[in-house]
Amino acid sequence: MYRVMIVDDEEPVLDSFSFILKKYVNDFTLCAKARTGTEAIKEIKEKNPDVVFMDIQMPGMDGIETIRQLRPLFPHIIFILATAYERFDIAQKAIQLGVFNYLVKPVSKNKILEVLDLVKEDLDKRKKESDTLLEDEQFLKRTKNEKLNKFLTSLIWKNPDADSWNDFCRLFSINCERAAISLIGGLSTVSEEIRRDIFGSLVQKIQYKYNCLSTELGDKLILFFPEEGEMKDLDRQLRLIINEVNKVNLLLGSGGSYHFSEITRSVSEAFRPFSDSKEIEDKRNREQRMIFSVFKGILSNDRNKGEELFKNFWVSKFKQNEFNVAKGKMVALFTLLLHDIENHLLIRSNFNIDPAEEIMPLKTMEEWDLWAASAMTELFNLLDLQKSQTYPKPLKKALSYIAGNYSHQLQLTSVADECSVTGSYLSRLFTEHLDTKFIDYLNRYRVNQAVLLLRDKNISIKEASFMVGYQNPNYFSRIFRKIMGISPSDL
Repeated sequence: MYRVMIVDDEEPVLDSFSFILKKYVNDFTLCAKARTGTEAIKEIKEKNPDVVFMDIQMPGMDGIETIRQLRPLFPHIIFILATAYERFDIAQKAIQLGVFNYLVKPVSKNKILEVLDLVKEDLDKRKKESDTLLEDEQFLKRTKNEKLNKFLTSLIWKNPDADSWNDFCRLFSINCERAAISLIGGLSTVSEEIRRDIFGSLVQKIQYKYNCLSTELGDKLILFFPEEGEMKDLDRQLRLIINEVNKVNLLLGSGGSYHFSEITRSVSEAFRPFSDSKEIEDKRNREQRMIFSVFKGILSNDRNKGEELFKNFWVSKFKQNEFNVAKGKMVALFTLLLHDIENHLLIRSNFNIDPAEEIMPLKTMEEWDLWAASAMTELFNLLDLQKSQTYPKPLKKALSYIAGNYSHQLQLTSVADECSVTGSYLSRLFTEHLDTKFIDYLNRYRVNQAVLLLRDKNISIKEASFMVGYQNPNYFSRIFRKIMGISPSDL
């Protein structure tokens, strides 16, 4: 809905325009009236209309002068002049001010509607062009950020060749052949929202002093400093900036400046402080939390988030471990992931790979990168296919009901009643479409929810048992072992 303002010193004209807008026009609404040029300026500054019908002959400041004062402040407003006399000199001035149309009074209803149709066409075109421009800008910004992230994270395991370095420098207006890498971390225990807020504040302060590009890698911030100016004081300045953020215990790792063909040396130096005894102390727990985050991301509906979490995880593992050790961790990750997917979605994964057979023969980081991208694409395609399955309405309703009430006592007959079908019919639907019995589906769903709960070490087995609908913890443990192959205490 576009906003219209009417400026005229004759009350009948104001009333007539208002009546026509209200009764015959759907895409415009009257937002203000004014009777003098001075009043018009005041109202326009407050209401910011899209269209202004402006009378020329008014007491004090005339319409032409009013538009002349407003045009620099509101270049987007469409002005339509109205006058009782058709004068060439006024028309010339109107053209110079970019007036959209020139009406001679008295103005008929049909003429007003005709002009508004033209105005709407122009405004719609502007809006479409503005939306397209905004989409293009957002796309370019997103693409640029993706390229920045991909390039900086790739420096962790390989030096760029001359072509990729030059492409990167052109994209970010850099003119150098050397750069230094720094890492800031120590935020593994805070939420993602807080971490990004802290990193954003740090980057802003750092960029005030240095030309710096940055991206996040898990719970660490990668800082890229092209050697275009004085950098000998860089480490001390970074520590001063970090000390300003005294709410958290931040850790800094700084690498030296190297030619781009050797820049992974700078990355390795920046990683050193993150391998001390304090960091290693809770390494196993942090790794389990990272794996849990990867699982949650992949099983969510946000494909980009899942891929990002997975890449952050494997990049950190390959950086912290020898190549073959890291590959072993990836085999374990995929084995657990496939098992979790079957239990989470209650389907057979049909994932057409054997993690150990395909991952262990890989020889280089490039081979692993290609394999990981291909495997994740296949995995997400499988998940998308399963989520798009169409089931009969009673079965979909039953699955939804179980998801919302699994913590309560559920029976086949009570769920069937909720779905307005018989128990035998609902049982047949589970068998035909999910290849499982109702009770088996319910048990697997509950056990899967329990797995998620038990990964929080603050929740006991007894508490998890009650929370997923089992009143007897011993019975829960037996069901858990039968489905998962391990006891709840082994998680």
